[in-house]
Amino acid sequence: MLVTLLLTSQLISGCTHSHFSYASCKTQLAVEWANTDQLHADIAKLTSPEFEGRKTGTLGAELTRHYIANRYSEIGLTPWKDEYSVPFTYQYNFGERQGVNMVGVIYAAEPTDKWRVILAHYDHLGKKGHKIYPGADDNASGIAALLQVASQVAKHNRKNSAPLPDPRQELSQESSRASVNILFVATDAEEPGLFGGYALVEQLKQLSAIPQIKQIELAINMDMVGRPGRPSVIYLEGRRGFTHFDEIKQTLTDTTGLCIKAKHPRPLGRSVQKVDWLRASDHYPLYKAGIPWLYFGVPPHNDYHGSSDTIEKIDLKFLAAVSESAYQLLIIDSLTLE
Repeated sequence: MLVTLLLTSQLISGCTHSHFSYASCKTQLAVEWANTDQLHADIAKLTSPEFEGRKTGTLGAELTRHYIANRYSEIGLTPWKDEYSVPFTYQYNFGERQGVNMVGVIYAAEPTDKWRVILAHYDHLGKKGHKIYPGADDNASGIAALLQVASQVAKHNRKNSAPLPDPRQELSQESSRASVNILFVATDAEEPGLFGGYALVEQLKQLSAIPQIKQIELAINMDMVGRPGRPSVIYLEGRRGFTHFDEIKQTLTDTTGLCIKAKHPRPLGRSVQKVDWLRASDHYPLYKAGIPWLYFGVPPHNDYHGSSDTIEKIDLKFLAAVSESAYQLLIIDSLTLE
């Protein structure tokens, strides 16, 4: 999550979640297919000392990309370009830097020009001296969830190169809904300024790009999705872009038991500055490009951007439920997204 937009350490260390105002929401999570062992394994690897906090431009970031590429290949994603790695340059501190997004595709069962995008940033703060900032929630949790979703999509979507199903056979309800191509994007350089998100948009604007921006029905961003401020509560920003948001919200709750809040709580306290959630993560460049978006996230916690953001504090069942909810958004009927 972008450091410059979470403006004060008092938001992190001076406020506990008991200071937030929550409506009553009592639910019980129902996880069907998300694999908590694999979620744990992915986060453990991403937060391991050898990855050194995954700071953009470091050896740790390179090792992270190798890991993501291997997981993409295991799952069966097709590289968006020639390789999963899609490099870009950006200006930072009066110099040119390079980042690398990791992008793969799962095509729909039948040819279609409909696309959806799911993204999560893999970079974090790196290390300072001997202190490593592992970023378990920010944002190894989002990458782990993205990989879970990709695994599930791969089980139900057939690539265009595969033989088409017998037209005499009825498609299951899930197969008929999941008739979109899906772009999976692990973005780089989010922490210093959403540069991976902006790079993705610029690449989508190219005349030869597939997909074209107008073909994208929905982009889902997951940034800090492993530690609920209150049991079973996830925040889903972006409701203004969807006429049927309440129906979408109810579908997710009915499926997983997650309590969906459409707006992050306002922290109390005179010295605490409000977070602009629209601009807080990689969904913002997509919003500016006119792409419909929804953003899964939790409020900042005491370990945000600290060396204490570690794997043992991740709520794996909650993260599994978030993964299943993101998947439901990827297969939801196109009419519901209007």
